[in-house]
Amino acid sequence: MQEMTYEQAFAKLEEYTEQLESGELTLDESLAAFEKAVALIRYCGEKLDGAKKQMLVLVEGLNGELTEKPFNPEDYRG
Repeated sequence: MQEMTYEQAFAKLEEYTEQLESGELTLDESLAAFEKAVALIRYCGEKLDGAKKQMLVLVEGLNGELTEKPFNPEDYRG
């Protein structure tokens, strides 16, 4: 799964979700799809967390100088 992009993993997660919601899978197939979906959810979450850690925000200081600081979503909630 590590070779998948976030978009590929999310698309696969959507496929498993549709299969589970269809009600056409056997119990064993449903359990297998559920386990794979949970793994994909974790993978997508890790990819998003990694992206957040890489994001930087440019901040203008009082003297007009721009500096970089790590992105913190809590600073931008309304």
